Amino acid sequence: MGLELSAKRKGDPSISKRRQIGDAIEIAKDYQTDVYWEGEVVWRYADWARQSGSRREAAAAV
Repeated sequence: MGLELSAKRKGDPSISKRRQIGDAIEIAKDYQTDVYWEGEVVWRYADWARQSGSRREAAAAV
């Protein structure tokens, strides 16, 4: 299960792929899911949670 984007997204055609993925990542963080672009995983929630969790633990230890 994940958030899937498509190059055929409706709306403003000037919005770049990078912007669309960035917007999707922010939504995916709330829903704790991965982001897919044209069937490929472009961002994994589990990887982000692991990395951001490490930073939080280090900050809490200080």
